[in-house]
Amino acid sequence: MSQTIATIGFGVIATIILLFALLVLWKIYNEEIDISGLLAETPPPGVPPEETKASLSRFQFLVFTFVIAGLFLLLSIEAGTFVEVPQNVLVLLGISGGSYVISKTVGPSQRKDDASTKSKTARPSQRKDEGSTKHE
Repeated sequence: MSQTIATIGFGVIATIILLFALLVLWKIYNEEIDISGLLAETPPPGVPPEETKASLSRFQFLVFTFVIAGLFLLLSIEAGTFVEVPQNVLVLLGISGGSYVISKTVGPSQRKDDASTKSKTARPSQRKDEGSTKHE
């Protein structure tokens, strides 16, 4: 009896998740959800959005998350119960997430440093004068 209730509960939850996934895919297909910049880095100020670069840390985090979730979902279905996630898998997923967070914090500060270095090393004729335009 308890096995039947568990099977029915699993079926109901799986159906709800499947319907939610189909709704999201439908909205992506109808362009109500924009995923064009999903794996792109945020462009620095002054750079048009068309010139963004792909982010390796975002891609790695996305792939690791789906691979680990899919693997443990498959193992749980085969076993009939939830499988315990080993600590080393959680550590690897944490490292992947940490690399994404670090890239988000280091990226903008590095861009600011690069921009200030470029403006300091530019020749005086290349700098934009905010004050007067007279050169003596």
